[in-house]
Amino acid sequence: MKKTILLSLIITLGTINYVSAKAKIPLCIPCQTLQTIEELPTGAEIQKLAGQKVNLSYINDEYGFFWIPVWNANGRYVLSDISNNTFLEIDEQAARLLKEKHDFSIETAGNPLSFWKKIGGKLVFLSIILLLIWGNVSSKNKKKEPQPTNI
Repeated sequence: MKKTILLSLIITLGTINYVSAKAKIPLCIPCQTLQTIEELPTGAEIQKLAGQKVNLSYINDEYGFFWIPVWNANGRYVLSDISNNTFLEIDEQAARLLKEKHDFSIETAGNPLSFWKKIGGKLVFLSIILLLIWGNVSSKNKKKEPQPTNI
Protein backbone atom coordinates (compact mmCIF):
# COMPACT_ATOMS: atom_id res chain seq x y z
CA MET A 1 0.00 0.00 0.00
CA LYS A 2 2.70 2.46 0.99
CA LYS A 3 4.79 1.48 -2.00
CA THR A 4 1.85 2.09 -4.32
CA ILE A 5 1.20 5.57 -2.92
CA LEU A 6 4.89 6.45 -3.01
CA LEU A 7 5.27 5.18 -6.57
CA SER A 8 2.20 7.08 -7.76
CA LEU A 9 3.46 10.26 -6.09
CA ILE A 10 6.87 9.92 -7.77
CA ILE A 11 5.29 9.27 -11.16
CA THR A 12 2.94 12.22 -10.74
CA LEU A 13 5.69 14.62 -9.77
CA GLY A 14 7.99 13.29 -12.48
CA THR A 15 5.51 13.78 -15.31
CA ILE A 16 3.73 16.90 -14.13
CA ASN A 17 5.73 19.29 -16.33
CA TYR A 18 5.04 17.18 -19.41
CA VAL A 19 1.32 17.03 -18.69
CA SER A 20 1.01 20.71 -17.84
CA ALA A 21 2.71 21.67 -21.11
CA LYS A 22 0.26 19.61 -23.15
CA ALA A 23 -2.99 20.14 -21.24
CA LYS A 24 -2.32 23.69 -20.00
CA ILE A 25 -2.96 22.79 -16.37
CA PRO A 26 -2.45 25.87 -14.17
CA LEU A 27 0.75 24.91 -12.43
CA CYS A 28 3.36 26.95 -10.56
CA ILE A 29 6.74 25.31 -9.94
CA PRO A 30 7.77 28.03 -8.79
CA CYS A 31 6.03 31.24 -9.81
CA GLN A 32 7.24 34.58 -8.51
CA THR A 33 4.38 36.61 -7.08
CA LEU A 34 4.74 40.33 -6.43
CA GLN A 35 2.13 42.21 -4.43
CA THR A 36 2.09 45.87 -3.47
CA ILE A 37 2.07 46.43 0.29
CA GLU A 38 2.18 50.22 0.48
CA GLU A 39 2.08 52.99 -2.11
CA LEU A 40 4.83 55.47 -1.34
CA PRO A 41 4.27 59.21 -1.90
CA THR A 42 5.55 60.71 -5.13
CA GLY A 43 7.83 63.33 -3.56
CA ALA A 44 9.53 60.89 -1.18
CA GLU A 45 13.31 60.63 -0.98
CA ILE A 46 13.12 56.94 -1.78
CA GLN A 47 11.61 57.85 -5.17
CA LYS A 48 14.67 60.01 -5.90
CA LEU A 49 16.98 57.22 -4.75
CA ALA A 50 15.30 54.69 -7.07
CA GLY A 51 15.03 57.15 -9.96
CA GLN A 52 11.36 56.37 -10.58
CA LYS A 53 8.01 56.06 -8.81
CA VAL A 54 8.19 52.93 -6.67
CA ASN A 55 5.98 51.16 -4.15
CA LEU A 56 6.84 48.91 -1.24
CA SER A 57 6.07 45.34 -2.33
CA TYR A 58 6.52 41.75 -1.20
CA ILE A 59 7.90 39.09 -3.55
CA ASN A 60 7.96 35.34 -2.98
CA ASP A 61 8.22 32.04 -4.85
CA GLU A 62 4.92 30.21 -4.87
CA TYR A 63 4.45 26.50 -5.58
CA GLY A 64 0.96 25.37 -6.43
CA PHE A 65 -1.49 23.92 -8.90
CA PHE A 66 -5.09 24.66 -9.90
CA TRP A 67 -4.85 28.07 -8.19
CA ILE A 68 -4.15 26.40 -4.83
CA PRO A 69 -0.95 27.76 -3.26
CA VAL A 70 0.73 24.79 -1.61
CA TRP A 71 4.05 26.31 -0.55
CA ASN A 72 5.68 29.76 -0.34
CA ALA A 73 9.42 30.37 -0.15
CA ASN A 74 12.05 33.11 -0.41
CA GLY A 75 9.76 35.94 0.71
CA ARG A 76 11.28 39.41 0.97
CA TYR A 77 10.36 43.06 0.72
CA VAL A 78 11.35 44.93 -2.45
CA LEU A 79 10.65 48.22 -4.22
CA SER A 80 8.55 47.74 -7.36
CA ASP A 81 7.51 50.09 -10.13
CA ILE A 82 3.86 51.11 -10.51
CA SER A 83 3.02 48.31 -12.95
CA ASN A 84 4.69 45.62 -10.76
CA ASN A 85 6.73 44.43 -13.73
CA THR A 86 10.19 45.16 -12.31
CA PHE A 87 11.52 45.37 -8.79
CA LEU A 88 14.59 46.64 -6.97
CA GLU A 89 16.17 45.00 -3.97
CA ILE A 90 16.15 47.14 -0.85
CA ASP A 91 19.67 48.12 0.14
CA GLU A 92 20.79 49.57 3.47
CA GLN A 93 20.19 53.18 2.43
CA ALA A 94 16.66 52.45 1.20
CA ALA A 95 15.90 50.47 4.37
CA ARG A 96 17.06 53.42 6.47
CA LEU A 97 14.86 55.83 4.48
CA LEU A 98 11.85 53.55 4.84
CA LYS A 99 12.35 53.38 8.60
CA GLU A 100 12.93 57.12 9.08
CA LYS A 101 10.42 58.64 6.66
CA HIS A 102 7.70 56.00 6.35
CA ASP A 103 7.94 54.29 9.75
CA PHE A 104 8.40 50.84 8.21
CA SER A 105 11.13 48.53 9.47
CA ILE A 106 11.95 45.61 7.19
CA GLU A 107 13.66 43.67 9.97
CA THR A 108 10.58 43.63 12.22
CA ALA A 109 7.90 43.44 9.52
CA GLY A 110 6.02 40.18 9.36
CA ASN A 111 4.86 38.06 6.47
CA PRO A 112 2.05 39.96 4.68
CA LEU A 113 0.64 36.95 2.83
CA SER A 114 -3.06 36.18 3.25
CA PHE A 115 -4.44 33.24 5.22
CA TRP A 116 -5.26 31.45 1.95
CA LYS A 117 -1.65 31.64 0.75
CA LYS A 118 -0.14 30.77 4.14
CA ILE A 119 -2.37 27.97 5.41
CA GLY A 120 -5.60 27.62 3.39
CA GLY A 121 -4.01 26.14 0.29
CA LYS A 122 -2.10 23.60 2.37
CA LEU A 123 -5.31 22.51 4.14
CA VAL A 124 -7.17 22.03 0.87
CA PHE A 125 -4.23 20.15 -0.68
CA LEU A 126 -3.88 17.84 2.34
CA SER A 127 -7.65 17.24 2.42
CA ILE A 128 -7.61 16.15 -1.22
CA ILE A 129 -4.66 13.81 -0.62
CA LEU A 130 -6.29 12.32 2.50
CA LEU A 131 -9.57 11.76 0.65
CA LEU A 132 -7.74 10.00 -2.18
CA ILE A 133 -5.87 7.75 0.27
CA TRP A 134 -9.00 7.02 2.32
CA GLY A 135 -10.98 6.17 -0.82
CA ASN A 136 -8.23 3.83 -1.97
CA VAL A 137 -7.92 2.07 1.41
CA SER A 138 -11.66 1.75 2.06
CA SER A 139 -12.35 0.29 -1.40
CA LYS A 140 -9.71 -2.43 -0.87
CA ASN A 141 -11.14 -3.44 2.53
CA LYS A 142 -14.60 -4.24 1.17
CA LYS A 143 -15.00 -7.89 0.27
CA LYS A 144 -17.78 -8.72 -2.09
CA GLU A 145 -19.68 -11.85 -1.29
CA PRO A 146 -21.34 -13.61 -4.20
CA GLN A 147 -25.08 -13.16 -4.30
CA PRO A 148 -27.22 -16.17 -5.25
CA THR A 149 -29.35 -15.69 -8.30
CA ASN A 150 -32.46 -17.58 -9.26
CA ILE A 151 -32.54 -18.96 -12.72
